[in-house]
Amino acid sequence: MKPLDAGTLQLRLLTETDWPLFHELHRHEQVLQYVADPLSDAQIRQRFDERLQPWQAGDLHWLSLVVVEKQSGAATGVCGFHCLDLDVDVPLTAEVGYLFLPEFFGKGYATLALKACLDYGTTLGIKQWQAVVTEGNVGSGRVLEKCGFSLIERQHNGYQIGDKFFADLIYKKTA
Repeated sequence: MKPLDAGTLQLRLLTETDWPLFHELHRHEQVLQYVADPLSDAQIRQRFDERLQPWQAGDLHWLSLVVVEKQSGAATGVCGFHCLDLDVDVPLTAEVGYLFLPEFFGKGYATLALKACLDYGTTLGIKQWQAVVTEGNVGSGRVLEKCGFSLIERQHNGYQIGDKFFADLIYKKTA
């Protein structure tokens, strides 16, 4: 797959050399605040290795793309998607996700990267998109809304981080 153009950003496939970025994203307290409890290094490595698998349209594992600033060459985060169901009676649906280093929060990078992912996925035949956001993650909800997603469901106490329960906010978009 050739890199995706996202204006001031470029999205390229995750490679073995991206381990330090992936590890930092999954260990940084501010990044994980609304994502998950801290993982062990072995758990992070397992997730990383799963995302290195070759990917093709319709795969149920994640297509993981590294988001890079064109001008500086700095890796800012990751963005990607995976298909949810391959039922022939249901339009092809994928779940999106993204994580960015805190120094790149608030710069519009998640919106640019997500739009590029959505455009790419749509060319592959994905008809519906979904995202799950932990309640309180206002920035992520804004990113999704800027990309045409709508909040369609709130699952109370859907997710636990530490000793606190949060609602899962389910966002959807039709291509």
